[in-house]
Amino acid sequence: MLKQLQRQFYQDILNPSNEATNYLNQGNFSGNDLLQIYHNQYFVSLIEALGKTYSCVKRLVGEDFFNRLAQEFIQAYPSKTGNIIDYGAEFEDFIRCNTHCQNLPYLGDVAKFEYCYERCYFLLDTQFFIYSPYPIIKIWQLNEHSDILDFSNAESYIKIYKQGAEVIVEEISEQEYKEKK
Repeated sequence: MLKQLQRQFYQDILNPSNEATNYLNQGNFSGNDLLQIYHNQYFVSLIEALGKTYSCVKRLVGEDFFNRLAQEFIQAYPSKTGNIIDYGAEFEDFIRCNTHCQNLPYLGDVAKFEYCYERCYFLLDTQFFIYSPYPIIKIWQLNEHSDILDFSNAESYIKIYKQGAEVIVEEISEQEYKEKK
């Protein structure tokens, strides 16, 4: 019974309905009002988490576009754990398949880079090797230093790893990438 109640509550948070919710203490607020509060907080928390993980993606598309994209993503991929750090692994693929992002073909690669960077920060002895036909490091650095995208020398072979407490990003050769991949 408890498991069923928890599942129903979770589904109601994801998709609030106008149906009466008789399992909530209704006090000063209706059950639907309480669910709407939970729903809003759930989405705000996950949008903020995605915005932190994918800060370059957010800057490239703008806050309003990013927030709408994040809301769509949350509907399609609700959180499966209570650990917000684990959330968003599918965002790269979601971006690649999203019709609103088709005019930004590099965006999925930027998202992949940012996710790997964050994973490297939180995990020990982890390294990632990424290939992109776009200059991902330049685009990522744009997030901090510039407003002009430069697609010269477009291909990127990247190694992301942790050294002590610091995450290191290196551009590597195609040969190094093929040897490690």
